[in-house]
Amino acid sequence: MTSEPVALSSGTSPRPPVRVRPGGYVVAALLATTMLLVRLALGGVLATNVPYLLSFVAITASALLYGFRPALLALAVSALGVNLLVRPPFLALDFSFSTSELLGNVLYLLVGVTIAWMGGARQEAFVAAERAREDLAEREATLRALTDHLPGAVTYQVEETPGGGRAFRYVSANLEDLVGVTPREAYEDPNALYGLVVPQDVPRLLAAEREALARHEPFEVEADFRHRDGRIRRMHLASRPRRLTNGRTVWDGVQFDVTERHEARAALERLNADLERRVEERTEQLLRSNRELEQFAFVASHDLKAPLRTITSYLQLLELKFGGALDEKGRRYFGFTVEAAQRMNTLIDDLLSYSRLGRERRAVVVDAERVLTEVLDNLAATVTAQNATVLRGPLPEVVADETQLRQVLQNLVGNALKFQVPDRAPQVRVLARPDGDMVRFSVSDNGVGIAPEFHERVFGMFQRLHPNERYAGSGVGLAIVRKIVEEHGGRVWVESREGEGATFHFTLPAAGAPTAPPA
Repeated sequence: MTSEPVALSSGTSPRPPVRVRPGGYVVAALLATTMLLVRLALGGVLATNVPYLLSFVAITASALLYGFRPALLALAVSALGVNLLVRPPFLALDFSFSTSELLGNVLYLLVGVTIAWMGGARQEAFVAAERAREDLAEREATLRALTDHLPGAVTYQVEETPGGGRAFRYVSANLEDLVGVTPREAYEDPNALYGLVVPQDVPRLLAAEREALARHEPFEVEADFRHRDGRIRRMHLASRPRRLTNGRTVWDGVQFDVTERHEARAALERLNADLERRVEERTEQLLRSNRELEQFAFVASHDLKAPLRTITSYLQLLELKFGGALDEKGRRYFGFTVEAAQRMNTLIDDLLSYSRLGRERRAVVVDAERVLTEVLDNLAATVTAQNATVLRGPLPEVVADETQLRQVLQNLVGNALKFQVPDRAPQVRVLARPDGDMVRFSVSDNGVGIAPEFHERVFGMFQRLHPNERYAGSGVGLAIVRKIVEEHGGRVWVESREGEGATFHFTLPAAGAPTAPPA
């Protein structure tokens, strides 16, 4: 019989029907003939019913050895031989039977067929059992070959024995490579393996087993094993409890060597902890530097404004006392000096406002519609003087510091009114629309515009694109806008071409968004 491939699935592999082995018919015929010859050789000493008994021996042997059909052939040969060689007239067929002879032949045939059928069924059962045994052996060999060569892993099956002990029913051959214990040692003494678990991990392993048994669920746990050579190896154990019909519990499991992964994870955790420590230190340094810079800006602004007030006061006194004595050039120089002092005062105020932004912010839900109305009220005189048109769409609620949102809108709308082409009536649009968890605002104008190469530069500190004689300002306004927006978790950018107006966009968190802006 040839072996068949094992189907590694929950079902059984298909088998061809049982076939008569080569020579089965010949052997069956020879057995029947042999029994007839034995009868002829011992004819003088045997009773008349012996030929039938001997033929039953041939039929039974043929059925058990080769199956139902060869046994039928043996029955046919035996019946023919008895009528030709045993029953007179010899070597001649005589179909004239008495009633008793006819009934005897029919009974003989029925018994022979029954023997053939039962023996054939028995023979098929033997063949099926042999095939099942071969299949089981082949399947076991295949599974052993698979489990014995799993890289860095061991499969096992352990049974709880009476008295609370344990015994391995199966353990794969690569156990020795993993922990230095041979499978034979584990079979003889399970503690040869369990004893390798480091003491501090034993309670955790036992607790995981108890919980899995109580819930009838698998468990996974990691534990350190001490290899026979003294090395500590990290193992990942995954096992499932299974109740046998005899009431005992069997654990089917697998054990992986995850030492390298564990060491890499530990190294990564150490690296992350070190990075977090460095980030905390760096953050503290930055916070300290920011506090020092804020303090410096405050002190510097205060110290600068004191002499500036003195300069301005004396300039005013000089103008009152000697203004009439100055010629036109002197008055012009005097005006330049006063204007420079005023710009210096404005610059100091803007610098102080910029340094205070992060320290004074308090984000709450703000009605941007109301804030824009207040901004336009503040700019009403400028709007009227320039004959400007301001179009506005509905603005939603946002999460922001109200004072700082007012600063942003005041700066952007004020710039839109200021940076205009002479003799052109300003047209300003303020709109807003949802943008995910944010709200995108846009402030558009029909002014002088900004060349693309300056789109990023305009948000820098003290960056001016036009001389002060044409457009007054300190160059800090857009830097304040960027700082306010970014500290609220948004971003700001500009779309513009020179001579075609500009549109400033900025985003702020929408009211009710799942994430709040940074504190």
